[in-house]
Amino acid sequence: MVADPYGGPQGVRTGLLEMASVVLGQVESGVAAWDAVDADGAERVITNDDAVDDRCADLDARIFEIQTEGDPDLAERRLLHVGLIATVALERVGDLAVAIAEQARAVRPEGAVPHAQALIGRMSARAIDALANAIQAIARGDVELGEQASEQAARVREMLGELLGIVAEAPDEPESRAWSAAAVLVGRHLERVANNGSELGGRVRFMVTGERARPAPRAVS
Repeated sequence: MVADPYGGPQGVRTGLLEMASVVLGQVESGVAAWDAVDADGAERVITNDDAVDDRCADLDARIFEIQTEGDPDLAERRLLHVGLIATVALERVGDLAVAIAEQARAVRPEGAVPHAQALIGRMSARAIDALANAIQAIARGDVELGEQASEQAARVREMLGELLGIVAEAPDEPESRAWSAAAVLVGRHLERVANNGSELGGRVRFMVTGERARPAPRAVS
């Protein structure tokens, strides 16, 4: 019999780390496809989403099984509670990667605004770091790292504001308008990736100490 990779609370930590690696790889690939206007790369991200959903569903089911059939102590119950929230968040981020890939398939490069393109690359790196640190914080029980994830997400929200300012000054031509509209969508998707990191990072203190989590800052409207 093959051992359950998510056996017990420690296995849930491992499962979250593995799931985050896959999902964040999807985000990176989606942004790379956007940057290169790579329709084939975008299609791979979209196709791979079914496997992401399956893995999230497996981890979700395992957490439920541990909760109902095991005998976790209070600290483990808090881990399982936060782990379930993280699993849902990772599935949501997988969907955001698909949404970015869909923009990569639709956009044409002729109207690209270089400053906005470069800023999206920096937003992607910061958003991925925020979510990766949040999952690491859950796995390690590291409150400080969770707070760092929230700080990184706040910077992504600021960068989204910068992006909106840049595209507002882009040339008023059909190609530039179409590219800029797509760029804003990609930026908003990345802000939501980071915001998931902020939300999860804010829950680490509750997981470790039992203190109530503080709500994540509001996204840019």
